Amino acid sequence: MIIVEGIGHVNIPVTQLDASIEFYREIFDFEVETKKDAEAILSLDSFKIRLVKSTIAPDQTLAALSFVMDVDDFTEAITELEEKNVKIVRGPEGTDSGESLTFADPNQNLIEIYYEN
Repeated sequence: MIIVEGIGHVNIPVTQLDASIEFYREIFDFEVETKKDAEAILSLDSFKIRLVKSTIAPDQTLAALSFVMDVDDFTEAITELEEKNVKIVRGPEGTDSGESLTFADPNQNLIEIYYEN
């Protein structure tokens, strides 16, 4: 068995690197650790994401990445997303143990925010 002690970072494919950096900074308060021509490492406390510029053919789309982030104030998070005109994909909706809402980043990667009751 492999014992995982942590996750170094999550790779997120993007076509618009600068717009994606701005999105994750504005929505979640990520800080830019490093930025190069085709990638950027952003951090939020100990959680890191690596935005990697990807080129795709006009008739293709990026594979959607989905990940879940726990939030401390679900209602405030929804209000902020709406104020920033973020595309809501699903929700808000109740679950057995809380509430969730799924939205898309500028590259159509899916992000779910979750609040546990």
